[in-house]
Amino acid sequence: MLEKKTLKQTILVIFTITLLITNLYGWGHGSHRFINATAVDHLPVEMSFFQDHREYLRVHSVDPDYSSDPYPSGYHWIDIDYYDAFFSGTLPHEWEAIIAMYGQNTVEYVGIVPWVITWWMDDMVALMEAGDWDHVWQKAAELGHYVADSHQALHLTVNYDGQDTGNTGIHARYETEMMNDHLSEIVLSDSIAEYWETPLESIFSYIDDIYPMVDLVMAADDLASDVDSNHGNTYLNMMWVEVGDTTVWSLERATLDLASVWYTAWVNAGSPYPPGVVNIADQRPSQFELSTFPNPFNGQVNLSYQIIAEGETSLRIFDLNGRLVRTLVLGSSAPGNYVVLWDGKDQDLVNVSSGIYLCELRNTGSRVVQKVSLLK
Repeated sequence: MLEKKTLKQTILVIFTITLLITNLYGWGHGSHRFINATAVDHLPVEMSFFQDHREYLRVHSVDPDYSSDPYPSGYHWIDIDYYDAFFSGTLPHEWEAIIAMYGQNTVEYVGIVPWVITWWMDDMVALMEAGDWDHVWQKAAELGHYVADSHQALHLTVNYDGQDTGNTGIHARYETEMMNDHLSEIVLSDSIAEYWETPLESIFSYIDDIYPMVDLVMAADDLASDVDSNHGNTYLNMMWVEVGDTTVWSLERATLDLASVWYTAWVNAGSPYPPGVVNIADQRPSQFELSTFPNPFNGQVNLSYQIIAEGETSLRIFDLNGRLVRTLVLGSSAPGNYVVLWDGKDQDLVNVSSGIYLCELRNTGSRVVQKVSLLK
């Protein structure tokens, strides 16, 4: 195993140098930048100040890949299938528990990206609480790198380069060569970050979802290599046909999960704002209005509304037949800006079907209605 991990670390260094020299950006650079930049669009409107730092987050998403980065390469992966307990569903997730079972040397040797993400989240919380926003943006960018790595299936397996199944070289072919040809074509659907009550469990949950892609990628490589053993354009095109959809899905998961990581850290820090940025809830509105984003939506929709007069306020969801679906707000409200999430569920917290719904806002005799489309 030591030889295997040494080889893995050597390949990572060589691969990084090659990227820097040739300017060929794959999951290590191009997709990392794509994920960090796109995750900004998945944040709720209260965090719109992240838009001003999109370019910084994009550029610095690749910092952990540089040789000057002080952290071990094992921060970038977890060979989750090294652990038999992973397949039986008994693998402990808490750091102290897995260390007690396997020993720290083994755990660090296998890779520790899930815990790195939680440690970086804690650091980001502390930096926001201290008002150290210059370092907040750097920590947020690095968080994006590690979240992205943990959504790349070949960062989750002992067979990371297909060396155990006759697929040697698949790592670079998949995450770099294939992605280079298609990254600019990818358009992700709208979705909004969610608050994670237990970040470590959420991380292991998406790892469970991503891991089955390992076999899909190896099978696609077998098929495409049989047709084009030189791994040229025919090979790459066939790979995209076979695993393009699932790869786009994994990128989409990465952007949304990264947004959720940033959002959770921000909420845990007390929802602070950088100097010069005004909390939208503190801005006195000039007109009574309701807006929705994203629309159409899948999962959650932000209902942003402005109240200009103190008084009884209600925000309700109706179907097109006028039947009440959900009451989101009911009570007295002061003038201000508000944001409420609707999760596509009715009063009994049962998911409603796809379709068009009416969002009705009432306040002191005024009424406004917006249509919203739920797509599943």
